[in-house]
Amino acid sequence: MRLIQFIEKETTKPYKQILLIVTIAGIANSLLLGIINHATQAVADSEDLSQYFLLYMFTFALFLYGQWFAFERAIITIEDAIYNVRIRLTRKIQQVELPFMEEKGSNFLYARFTKSDALISQAIPQITGAAQMSVLLVFSFLYLAYISPLSFLISMASILIAVFVFLSRTKYIKALLLEVQKKEVNYFKSISHLINGFKEVKINQQKGKDILQNIASQSTEIEQIKIEVGKQESRLWGHGRILVYTLLPILIFVVPSVGEIHSDSIYKISSTILFITGPIAILINTMPILNRVHMSIDELIQLEGEMDRATGDMGDEASMNSNFVFSDFEKISVNDVSFSYPDSYPGKGSDFLAGPFNECISKGELLFIIGGNGSGKSTFIKLLTGLYYPGKGEIYVDSSKIDKTNYPALRNLFSAIYTDFHLFDKFYGVRNIDASTVSYWLKKMKMEDKVEYRDGGFTRTSLSTGQRKRLAFIAAMLEDKPILVMDEFAADQDPQFRKYFYETLLPELKLMGKTVIAVTHDDHYFHVADRLLKMEEGKMVEFS
Repeated sequence: MRLIQFIEKETTKPYKQILLIVTIAGIANSLLLGIINHATQAVADSEDLSQYFLLYMFTFALFLYGQWFAFERAIITIEDAIYNVRIRLTRKIQQVELPFMEEKGSNFLYARFTKSDALISQAIPQITGAAQMSVLLVFSFLYLAYISPLSFLISMASILIAVFVFLSRTKYIKALLLEVQKKEVNYFKSISHLINGFKEVKINQQKGKDILQNIASQSTEIEQIKIEVGKQESRLWGHGRILVYTLLPILIFVVPSVGEIHSDSIYKISSTILFITGPIAILINTMPILNRVHMSIDELIQLEGEMDRATGDMGDEASMNSNFVFSDFEKISVNDVSFSYPDSYPGKGSDFLAGPFNECISKGELLFIIGGNGSGKSTFIKLLTGLYYPGKGEIYVDSSKIDKTNYPALRNLFSAIYTDFHLFDKFYGVRNIDASTVSYWLKKMKMEDKVEYRDGGFTRTSLSTGQRKRLAFIAAMLEDKPILVMDEFAADQDPQFRKYFYETLLPELKLMGKTVIAVTHDDHYFHVADRLLKMEEGKMVEFS
């Protein structure tokens, strides 16, 4: 069973005692049946019932304690396993390369991270109870074999038929659930269009109607598949009931006519079958849940495998050498570096080749990169900052060749504000923050009347895109890296601040010794740069 393998692999808690306690609780539960049957016989024989009463109470207490202990330990164990998986996967997210993140997208990763472990966590109490019921059934059937071997054989034959039917239908149900998962990813993507594009949808009724129609169509498809899943699962439940209530009259009416069975035995057989009716129903109801849990485990395993492949052989060695840093640099050389996107990459394909690039970036340089949309500017920036690994060519920091063992050191030279930048709620990665320094930069960026520094972060981030970019700039300056990269930073700024940015702020950064690389379209300020590089169809040319 994949669930047990998952727990065995992931948890640090002792889990085998849970199996032992579940077994003890199941045996105790089944013993209650035998005690009741023998007590009933004792009543008929006018025997003293006190010993049966004491035995019943002891067994019942053992059953209750075992059930409580098993539930509690199972929850602790599975939550520990889920915690370990979460931490490991989040660490691996840091190790994967950017193309994997861009290809998969946030909707896919959110769904995998949140839905899978939540389902496993919620299902554990039911699965633990079902495991106990399984033990109860085993010993109840052994008790039935003791009473009537023929009844036991008939019951086993019926169970085998039921298992065959269940397995055949489970394959179909699993295929349906996999189809639901695929459609739900697209559904979440459509919902994200509605939420993230709220302003555009609000001012364009037809756009909103089309998106809602798309969501309704996807919801209908998901609804129909889930209804079919529900029908199949209800049929499984019905087959289980048919099994029990067909087996009962056979054992009571047919078996006695075949062989000699005492009336007391008939009573014990019927009470045993009625006793296991509930556990069988619990098992039948738990099977679909267990099926979903196994699928969730498979999803997590598949995701981790994809992340491992996306990391390749860079992740482990790069992590081992992540303490290596370049204390400073004089130049970064890009020699015959090229990059092509995989065929599966959204919006691009292997037909787009960036490079080969041959450039040298000197310390303290103020460099502008210009070019049309889609010309490859952002791709070059991602190659330079170490977010893309070159398909061909080499990058050098001074005389040190950059390879998989020192890529983190290359990345550590840069602070960057990308076009799709993320503004964090805290200054993560920055130690010993000086409040006066933050205040200084807030004034420099004309943000002192809108935002304050408090508790390791900004007091407010719900601002315009241009203002949020200014805060991202402040965060980048607090990192105090040698190189600052900005991709279309001034595009969302007002004319006054844009002029201030180019004619005052950038020269000041140069005087501070910063190397600045800015992707820009602002030809009015090209004179500020030490050098201009122009990108055309993935190729870099000097521009004067």
